[in-house]
Amino acid sequence: MSFAEVLNDFLIENNLTKRKFAQNCNLTTSQMTSFMRGAIPNIITAVKIADYMNCSINYLMGIDEDRNQTKIIRKGYDIKDFLNRYHFALALNNITHWKLSKHLLISESNIRGWKHGSLPKLETLIKIASYLNMSIDYFIGRANE
Repeated sequence: MSFAEVLNDFLIENNLTKRKFAQNCNLTTSQMTSFMRGAIPNIITAVKIADYMNCSINYLMGIDEDRNQTKIIRKGYDIKDFLNRYHFALALNNITHWKLSKHLLISESNIRGWKHGSLPKLETLIKIASYLNMSIDYFIGRANE
């Protein structure tokens, strides 16, 4: 399933309009329209939506089929923990950032931004999580694995 399909299914199951959902998540209706057409949100917006839907980012992005497959330990995200979790996942998989960046075509300059407190784009985080066999939620501090 795609993000748009997961979102649409949630709207139908909960008898919500795009407008009502957008209001509940503090989004604009134009953002919702964009998402329904296939746009991918940034991480902060994805977390807002996942928190509202009470699901993981992996489920929201159509990676997990079961909305409870990734056990969420906290809502929101922890930007300070990303880099530590990223380095731990690299070590756990016995891989260097250089090798990962070359394989996934991620610019080496990205890690410099991450060191200064920015989060990767959601599309990048999806690639990293998949490559390292971890959940997206793990990297942003919402899950322990």
